Amino acid sequence: MADKPTWVFVAGTYRTASTTQYRMVRDVVEEAGTGIGIGYHTEDKLKEYDTPESGKFVVCKVFKFLPDGFRGESSRGKLFLDEGRLKATVTIRDPRDIAVSMMRRAQRLGNDDWDFSHTVTEDFPEWLGDLEKWIDLGRGITMLTRFEEMTANLYREVNRIADHLKIHVPKELAHDIASRHTISAIREHKRKAREEGMKEDPHLPQIPGIVFGTSGLYPQWLTYPQRREIEDANQEFMERFGYI
Repeated sequence: MADKPTWVFVAGTYRTASTTQYRMVRDVVEEAGTGIGIGYHTEDKLKEYDTPESGKFVVCKVFKFLPDGFRGESSRGKLFLDEGRLKATVTIRDPRDIAVSMMRRAQRLGNDDWDFSHTVTEDFPEWLGDLEKWIDLGRGITMLTRFEEMTANLYREVNRIADHLKIHVPKELAHDIASRHTISAIREHKRKAREEGMKEDPHLPQIPGIVFGTSGLYPQWLTYPQRREIEDANQEFMERFGYI
């Protein structure tokens, strides 16, 4: 399978900086001349770009655990895994902070349909369960990133990505890539794109706005019953990754 690319799936729930992670992985791959990024997953894209012309790596953003299949159909994600052509990166964050970020974003957007209890007790276990499946593929396939560590040192994260994919990235380029994805740089990029009427990213429909960009938010924003609701519904995940 040397003539076909290795697929790098960037997985993460909403509000875990998974979009920033995707864009950094894509930048590492593209600027090292080793492949391309194609944005969000579709099964058609997995067929279209699975050619030698795509390069050594194809970077694709996903939410589901693709080797299980997609929407009840047999997924090419399983094929890539079986053929040894699959890598992944996963972003995780304290579920209580995810809830705060989602809640505040919904408030800012005036989204009255957002349901706190349904999200944290029904959606979170499903989303986090998919992340655990990616993680359980093992370190040889999946690189695990904690939101709080990535946001504290983007330069280190760029180098972790390069090491995971065994791509050489010069120090100056690593610093350059990291500098594009700071909070201030992302906000400035969004402002310019809005003013100039340009698309923020060539393959993503939009780059989600930053709400806080920091960790440890939940004590100030969640009531005790809200915190308990999240912890009770997601206890196994939170214990496994040291959030409780």
